[in-house]
Amino acid sequence: MTSLSMLLSAAMPLALLFGLWMLAQISRRFGEVTHRPPLYRGFYLAMVLLVLPLGVRLLAIGLTDDEIKDLGGGSSNAMLHDVPLALSVTVAVVIAWRYWGWLVYAREGLDPAAGGK
Repeated sequence: MTSLSMLLSAAMPLALLFGLWMLAQISRRFGEVTHRPPLYRGFYLAMVLLVLPLGVRLLAIGLTDDEIKDLGGGSSNAMLHDVPLALSVTVAVVIAWRYWGWLVYAREGLDPAAGGK
């Protein structure tokens, strides 16, 4: 049962990878149309950072319950998972805000390119 839950826990980084890939593709197209700088490449960096947490989760599938308990609790092994995951999400949020933050401030009927005038 533990192996099944570990296998299912690998679905989170995979889903995040897929979501970042989609966001990168949409942002790339948006940047081409609006002639924005290619900041969308930061999404690819975030995807690369997600490979390590995905690998850690997949390698944990064959571990026993005692070995899994030893991995947690702020150990260096847990940091191999947590730090790249946090960096990946941080990079993705910053890039998404730079590309798509105008949607928050755009009001109906106003041209966002004209500064809301």
